Amino acid sequence: MSVKVGSRLLVIASVVTAAVFLPCAAHCSSHGEGVSPAASVIFSAGGFPVTDAMAMSWVISAVIVLALRFALRGGVKVVPSTGQSIVESIIGGLREIIEPVVGHRAFGMVFPCLLGYFFFIFLQNIGGLLPGIGSVGIYVGGEFRPFLRPANSDLNTTLALAIVAFISWAYYCVKCAGLGGLYFEIFGNKADKSEISSAMYAMLFFVFLAVGLIECISILCRVISLSFRLFGNTFGGENLLHNMCGFSSVLKNIPVVNYLSYLIPLPFYFLEFLVAIIQSFVFTLLLSVYIGLVCNHGDHEREILKGEEYA
Repeated sequence: MSVKVGSRLLVIASVVTAAVFLPCAAHCSSHGEGVSPAASVIFSAGGFPVTDAMAMSWVISAVIVLALRFALRGGVKVVPSTGQSIVESIIGGLREIIEPVVGHRAFGMVFPCLLGYFFFIFLQNIGGLLPGIGSVGIYVGGEFRPFLRPANSDLNTTLALAIVAFISWAYYCVKCAGLGGLYFEIFGNKADKSEISSAMYAMLFFVFLAVGLIECISILCRVISLSFRLFGNTFGGENLLHNMCGFSSVLKNIPVVNYLSYLIPLPFYFLEFLVAIIQSFVFTLLLSVYIGLVCNHGDHEREILKGEEYA
């Protein structure tokens, strides 16, 4: 990333912080005892319930499409515009990190999917910091129901993301390494037959088979770990902001320290902004590692052979 583009991103981040987070921290409000783990149903369409988390997902998806179209309006240019420079810098930075992990052969296939995960999760996370998200709604039977809430604070959303990520992992691994390569990575006998006896090699078959069964359990547990990690951090952050806003509203009634009520939530908004970046990056990087464990062997062997050739 160039210094010029980095300076632009820093200015944009500063403007967003001053124009959005500070007013939001100053006027935040509290409803009830905390953020509900379950999403609220806004309305039903043909018997199908539409929740506030689902509505937020649709809004973020539309924002991604419209933002990219606006940043790249007029098509990709040889001399990039400001919007194109920002998009290219972000994509270039992620490419430098992800390509060595997944391997050159699989990179072209998986990179668009990984970019989608990163931007979707990141915008979902920072969406909860915007004014009106989780605080604008109606009361139904004495219960407050917001129109929008951060979708990642709903376990259904993060579980759906993890399931789709698991399906993506299986698809790309089979497409890149084949069924035989995937089977060998999980159950295959990885001992060098030329270095051990045939009897020992046959015995190791059962050892690697048992290890493969354990690996299958580990692979299935990835769905749980990916979903609960993202949900726990987002849901915990929402409750933290909720409590800090409630605490600041109490201080507003104290004459001496009421001016502090506008500053107390602000550091936690910066913290949640940092968590939003980290969690979207962690989810994307972990999925890249899972794919690279199966698809990146060919690139590694090619680098070894190239090194031996030059040696």
